[in-house]
Amino acid sequence: MTDHPFFELESPYRGWYRLHRLSFGSGGPVTTLVAGIHGNECNGTYALNLLAGRLRLQPPRGTVHLVPCVNLFGAEEGRKRWPFDDRDINEVFPGDADGSPVERVAEAVMRASEGQLCVDLQTGSAVVHEVPHVRAPLTGPVLALGQAAGLPVLWRRPAEQFDDGLLGAWRAAGRTALVLRGGRGGSLDVDDAKTMARALVRLLAQAGHLHAPEPAPPTIVTEKMLDYRCEVGGFFVPEVRPGEPVVVGQVLGTLRAAIGGETIESFHATAAGVVLAVRVYPVVHGRELVVRVAQSTT
Repeated sequence: MTDHPFFELESPYRGWYRLHRLSFGSGGPVTTLVAGIHGNECNGTYALNLLAGRLRLQPPRGTVHLVPCVNLFGAEEGRKRWPFDDRDINEVFPGDADGSPVERVAEAVMRASEGQLCVDLQTGSAVVHEVPHVRAPLTGPVLALGQAAGLPVLWRRPAEQFDDGLLGAWRAAGRTALVLRGGRGGSLDVDDAKTMARALVRLLAQAGHLHAPEPAPPTIVTEKMLDYRCEVGGFFVPEVRPGEPVVVGQVLGTLRAAIGGETIESFHATAAGVVLAVRVYPVVHGRELVVRVAQSTT
């Protein structure tokens, strides 16, 4: 393994910012995995560090690059955005080597993203817990890779929804771009991170870097998502967890009065599937998402 700090910036009131890339193996094929574009998304960082431990013991065929934490200063403060100007790094790709600090960071990430396959690891928002899942376009080579990852859900989405941010910059550069997402922002969900790390091992095996591991568990491949939103504000109490299978009519949760606890609204599954996301911060406003179910297509 080599640890190459390939980009650095002097900060105004703390030590140098250095962007690290861990490299394993040599030659082709080449794959790059990136995490921590948002500073408060820790699960991807931990998943890549777990994967690094595996790659130290089992060097890959070809080359695997890991960039475990892009927004290091944001991570130190538990903030999603770059703390000095409150900009979102993911909104400035492909970046500019002569631009603002976040634009220079984005350009460096693009420069470090070598190989045909590039993977972005993300975490859900701080108020919603998501089961580890793959997001992929409706068609193309990403679908087979996404299924090989063996996560509970592969969410097929229109290609134009992948045309911005880091994913869009990779796609514009002709890369095979994939996103794995799971957990919740502002915390470390250890089980979710371990699940994502195991999925990355299967993904690297599919890409030819590692020996094939044990067979992947079943995956729901769907483009049909059922979003359950509250009609008014209140205090949401979930009755399901991310990754839990649900059947028609099952209670997903209730919205209650914040003072007194009377039931305002109940949410029942209208189709069978797997819970993709659950609101974990209970205070909600009208029309906010409380549960998302990946609808089973079989």
